[in-house]
Amino acid sequence: MIATMCLLLIDDDELDRTVVIRALEHSDLVFDIRQCATAAEGFKCLAKEHFDAVLLDYRLPDQDGIEVLHTLRSGAFENVAVVMLSRQDDPAIAESCLEAGAQDFLLKDEVNGRRLIRAICLARQRYSMEEALKASHEKLRVLSEHDILTGLINRRGFEVALNLSMDNAHREQRGLAVLLLDLDDFKSVNDTLGHSAGDELLIEIARRIRLIVRSGDFLCRLGGDEFVVIANRLERDEQASLLADRLISVLQDPIVLNSLELVITASVGIAVLGESTESASDLLKHADVAMYRAKQDGRNQYRFYSERLHAAVQHLTDLKRELHRALPNNEFVVYYQPQFSAVDESLCGMEALVRWRHPRMGLLTPGDFISVAEDTGLIVEIGNWVLQESCRQLSDWRGRFPLLKNTLTIAVNLSAVQLADKKLVDHVESALSQYQLPPQCLELEITESALIDDQRGAVTTLAELASRDVTLSLDDFGTGYSSMHHLKLFQIDVLKIDREFVSVVGSNTENDRLLVAMIRFAQALNLKIVAEGVESREQADFCRHHGCTVLQGYYYSKPLPPDELEATFLTGSDAHRESRLAC
Repeated sequence: MIATMCLLLIDDDELDRTVVIRALEHSDLVFDIRQCATAAEGFKCLAKEHFDAVLLDYRLPDQDGIEVLHTLRSGAFENVAVVMLSRQDDPAIAESCLEAGAQDFLLKDEVNGRRLIRAICLARQRYSMEEALKASHEKLRVLSEHDILTGLINRRGFEVALNLSMDNAHREQRGLAVLLLDLDDFKSVNDTLGHSAGDELLIEIARRIRLIVRSGDFLCRLGGDEFVVIANRLERDEQASLLADRLISVLQDPIVLNSLELVITASVGIAVLGESTESASDLLKHADVAMYRAKQDGRNQYRFYSERLHAAVQHLTDLKRELHRALPNNEFVVYYQPQFSAVDESLCGMEALVRWRHPRMGLLTPGDFISVAEDTGLIVEIGNWVLQESCRQLSDWRGRFPLLKNTLTIAVNLSAVQLADKKLVDHVESALSQYQLPPQCLELEITESALIDDQRGAVTTLAELASRDVTLSLDDFGTGYSSMHHLKLFQIDVLKIDREFVSVVGSNTENDRLLVAMIRFAQALNLKIVAEGVESREQADFCRHHGCTVLQGYYYSKPLPPDELEATFLTGSDAHRESRLAC
C-alpha cells in the first residue's frame, strides 16, 4: 500500500496552484494537498495539521517567501521541508531562500510532474539529513559543555550559563552570586589512594552538592577539584552565605574510599554581582580571590569578595612575583639579635633573622614574607642562603674576635618546608665545612608546628643532625600542639620559652607560676633554657632567678645589621657593657 504524502501549497495565484496540482496527479505517489492563498492562511494550516512538505510561493500578498521561511524556522511551528517556487530567475533570490531554510528552489516556468516530485522527495531527504546533523551538533554541544566524569556543566558550559544568568539578573533586577568551591588538600587523596579513588571522591562530592543546589541555579565543575555554583534570583546577599554554609556542611559526613574513612573539607569564595563586579570574568576572578583568602584563613570556611580583600590578595600576588627576583638581586640581608648569659649578662650567642630590602616597600621582616616564601617553595633557597650567610658571618667574627671563639654561637631558624627537604643535612654539613665551624656552635631552631606535618621524616632528619653534634632548639615552646610529646620524640637540646609567657611576668601570680613550671620542666630534662621577648629588668631578673640559661629580647637589643652588632657588642665588649644594658 502506497502511503499518502501531505502537502501544503501556499500561492496566491490560482492558475499556478492548478498547474502544480495537475503536475502531481500523474505521479505514482499519492498526495493529499491543502491550498492557501496567503501566508496567514498557511500558518493556520501548519498550526492545525502535520505536512510532509510545503510548496511556497516567493511572492505572497501579505509576506514574501523569506519572511515566511524565517517564521517557519523560528520554532513557532513544527519544522517541515520547504520547496520554494518563483517566477524570478535570479540566483541571488534562490541563494537567499536556501540560506533562510528552504531545501530547494524551483522556477514556476520549469515545473513539471517529474521535476516537482523529484524536488519534493529530495527536499524531504535534505530536511531529514539537516535535522539529523542539527541533532548531532546539539549532542556534541551538550558533550562539549558537560564534564564527562560528574555529568555537571564544565567550564565552557559555565561561561554560557553565567552570561545567561547575568542577562536575566539585569532584566529582572534580581541578585546573582558565584560561589567557587575548592576541596582542601585534594592532592593528598590522589597521591595516597590513586587517581581512580580521587575520581570516586569527585563523583560523590558532585552528588552531595546537587542535593542542595536550587532548581534555578547552575552547578558546574570547572576542572580538578573546583566546583562553582551560580546562584540566581537572590533577594539579599545573605542567601549566598547560607548556601555557602550548606555547601561546606554537606561535605562533613565521612566518605569511604578504599576501605578508608575520609572527612573532606572545602573552602568557598563568594562574589556577588554589584557595583565592583559587573562582568562575567570579574565574578569568577573575584570568587577565586575570596576562595584563596578562605584557604589562607584556615580552610573549611567561606569568604566574600571585597575591594579590601582584593587589595590584600593582589599584594600577595605581587609579593610572590617579586620574591622570585629577590635572591638573584641580593635583596636579602641577615640581622642578628644578641643573646646573653643569664648569669653575668655576657654575650653568648645570637639569633640570625632574615630581612628583605624590598626595592618598593623598604625593609621587610620575616612576618611580611616568610609565609609567602613557604607557599611558593622559595623558603628552601632562602633558608639555605641564610644558613650560608650566618655561618660565614660567624666564622668572620670568630676569626677577628678570638676571645669569643669558644663561646659564641648562632641560631638559625628552620621552616617546616626546609625540614622536609631531603638535602637539609647536606646543606648544613656543607656550610659548616666551608667556613670551618665546629657543629656545636650552630643551633637550628624548629617551631612545634613544623614538627606536626611529617613527624616520621622530622625524627629521621633531626636525628641525623643531632648525630653530627648540631644543636637543636625547640622554638615557641608552650604555644600549642603537643610540646611534651615532642621533647620525648625529638633530640632537643634547647628550649625557647615563647615571649607571650615572658611578657606577662608580674601581671598575676598564676602567670608567674606557669612560667616557673615550664622552666622547672625544662630543667628536669637537662635542657638549655632561652627566655625570648625580655623587655624589662623585672622580666630579666625573674627569668634569671628561676633558672633560665639565656636571655634575649629588646631590653638588651633589637635585631641589628652585622656592622651595628659588631660595633656595639663585639668591639671592646667590656667597654660596651653599659650600652648593652641601655638598649
